Amino acid sequence: MIPGIGPKTAEKLQKLGINTKKDLLFHFPHRYLDFSNIQKIAHISTNSSVTVKGKITFFQNIYTKSHKNLQKATITDDTGSLTLIWFNQPYLVNIIKIGQQLAVAGNVSLFQNKATIISPEYGYYHTGKIIAIYPETKGLTSKWFRKTLQNNISLLIKDIKDPLPSKIISKYNLLPLTKALQEIHSPTNTNLLNQSRLRLALDEIISLQSLAYLQKQQWLNYQPQVILKNKPIQPIIKKLPFSLTKDQKKVWQDIKTDLLSNTKPMNRLLQGDVGSGKTIIALLGAYLASQNQAKTIFLAPTEILAHQHYNTFKKYLKNVFFLSNQSKLNLSKLPSNAIIISTHAIIYQKNIQNIAFLIIDEQHKFGVKQRSFLNSTNPPHTLTMTATPIPRTISLTFLGNLDLSVIDSMPKHRLPIKTFVVPNTKKADCHQWLDTHIKKTKQQAFIVCPFIEISETLNTVKSAKNEFEKLKKIFPDLKLALIHGKIKSKDREKILKDFQANKINILVTTPIIEVGIDFPNCTTIVILSADRFGLAQLHQLRGRVGRGDKQSFCYLFSESENEKVKKRLEFLTQHNSGQKIAEFDLKIRGPGEIFSTIQHGFPSLKLANLSNTKLIEFSQKVLKDIIKTNPKFDLQLLNKHPQEKLTSNN
Repeated sequence: MIPGIGPKTAEKLQKLGINTKKDLLFHFPHRYLDFSNIQKIAHISTNSSVTVKGKITFFQNIYTKSHKNLQKATITDDTGSLTLIWFNQPYLVNIIKIGQQLAVAGNVSLFQNKATIISPEYGYYHTGKIIAIYPETKGLTSKWFRKTLQNNISLLIKDIKDPLPSKIISKYNLLPLTKALQEIHSPTNTNLLNQSRLRLALDEIISLQSLAYLQKQQWLNYQPQVILKNKPIQPIIKKLPFSLTKDQKKVWQDIKTDLLSNTKPMNRLLQGDVGSGKTIIALLGAYLASQNQAKTIFLAPTEILAHQHYNTFKKYLKNVFFLSNQSKLNLSKLPSNAIIISTHAIIYQKNIQNIAFLIIDEQHKFGVKQRSFLNSTNPPHTLTMTATPIPRTISLTFLGNLDLSVIDSMPKHRLPIKTFVVPNTKKADCHQWLDTHIKKTKQQAFIVCPFIEISETLNTVKSAKNEFEKLKKIFPDLKLALIHGKIKSKDREKILKDFQANKINILVTTPIIEVGIDFPNCTTIVILSADRFGLAQLHQLRGRVGRGDKQSFCYLFSESENEKVKKRLEFLTQHNSGQKIAEFDLKIRGPGEIFSTIQHGFPSLKLANLSNTKLIEFSQKVLKDIIKTNPKFDLQLLNKHPQEKLTSNN
C-alpha cells in the first residue's frame, strides 16, 4: 500500500492503466524540463530555463479589465528581483506568503519589458533539478506524480529483482534496474537519465525477443501431425497461366523443405506485397499435402476473402470445400485429402483429423486463441501469410519464433499504380476525369470512406452512406453500389458478384475491402479522408487495384491542411514498395499504431522505439550473450515483475 493513495486516487490512477505498484513505478515520464541550472537573478538571461532562490517580496491577486485572473509576485535575492506570474490560480494566496524563502523554476522571458517567469514551478520537488513531465489525468498532475514517486521510490523498488545477469550488466556497462528506475523518475543529471532510458528500453525489447525465442524452442520440440513425402508438382505449375517469379520459386523451395521435414512442423511467415502472388505458393503446398492424401485448412479472415480463395483453388485443384457460418460442411464425410477453405467457423469444429497443412491468411485478423486452435504436441505445418509490410525491426523483435520468407518482386505484367494527392480545389476535376474514364474504358472504381455513418465528434470525416447519396448525383449516368460491414453477408456477396460481372461501375465502400479483394477490371481507387488511415493501410487499399495488366490509379482526398499529413500522403505518391512505406510509417507514427495493423496483443512499448535499429541490434546481441554464457538461464525471468495493489482497498 502506498501512503496517500486511497480509493478515490486509485480510481483516478486506473484511468491511466495504473492498478498496481509496478504499474505506478513503470508509469514513465514522456518528457523532462531541465531546471538544474541554479542562478542568481542578476546573472539570468531571457529564453533560459533556470532555478532561482530568494525571498517573496510582493504577491497580489489581480483581476484584469478583460475579466482574467492572474497572480503576480516578486522574488528577490542579493543581486536583484524577478517577476513571477501565474494565471487562474487564486489559491496561491494561501500557499505563497510575503517574506517566505522560496525556490522557483521556469523559462525566463520578457513581459512588459521585465524579466519574468510565467507559470513557474515552485518547491523542493519541482525546482533545482531535471523534473519529469508525466502522462496525466484529471486530478493527477505531474506535480503529484513527482512528489509521490520521489517520496515512495524506495518502497516501490524494494521487491524489484534485476532480470539481467550481473555479468551482462557489468560487461555492457548498463545501469542496474533499480538505479535505472530511480533515475528515470528523478534524474541526477542528463548522462544518468540517458543511461536509464537505454537500460529500460533494452529491457522492453529483450522481454519480447526472449518470448519469441522461447516460443521457437517450444515449437522445435513438436512433431508434425502428418509426415509428407515428396511428390511432383509440375502438373499444377503447368496449369498456371503465368510463370512463377524468381522470388516465388525461392519461397516455394523454403516451404517445400519445411513441409517435407519429419522432425519438426513448419512455422513460417510469408510476407509479400499486395498482388505479389502469395496465394499461389499456398496452393502449391495444399497440392503437395493433397497428393499425400492429407488435409489442408486455409483460414481466411472474412467470408468475402474465403470465397475468393475458394474460387481460385477450385480452378486448379480437386476436393476443395468451403466452410463458413452460413455454409455448413460435414467434416467427417470429407475425403482424406480435402482442402478446406474456411472462415473462423472451422475453429469451433471438433476432432479434425489428418491435418497436414494449415494456412492462415492475414493472421492479425484472428484472436490469439483462434490462431492456436490446432496447436498441440503434434501441430500441422503452419504457414502464416500477410500483405501487411512488416518493418525489419519489428520482424527481428517480435517474430523471432517464426521463419520468415519474403516475396519482394511483383509479377512482370503488373504496372506501378499512379498515385495522386488531390487538393480540395481539384475535386470536381477528379470526378469529371473518373466519369469520362469509366465510360470510355468500361473499367471500374472503388471509392473508400473511413466510416459507415457520419460521426458526431468527427463530422468532417467522410462516411460511406452519406457519400453514396452525394456520389449518385455526381455520377448520374453510372451504376453505383454501397458495401460495408453492417450489410448482411448474402447481400454483400451479391453486390461483389455484380461488381465482378461489371454490372456496377463504382463501388462505394468502407475499408472492408482492404484485404485480398481481387477484381482486375477495377483500375481506380479514390480514398476519402485519407489522413484517417496509416500509410500501410493506404498501401493495402491501393493494392485493391492494379491487379491486372491495365494502368491503375489511386487518388487520395484529405481535408487536412497539416503539413505533416501532406508530407505523409505525398510519400505514398512517390513509393510503391510496401517495405519502404512501412519503415516510413513506423518512423513518423510510432510503433503503437503499427502494431494494430500487424498483430493484436503486442505489449505497449513505453521507451523503446522500433525505428531505432541500433537498439534492436544491441538487444539481440545482449540476448544471444545471455543464452551463450548461461544456457540454463531462465529466460522467463526477463518477463516477470511483482504485481502488488496500490491500496488495500483497491
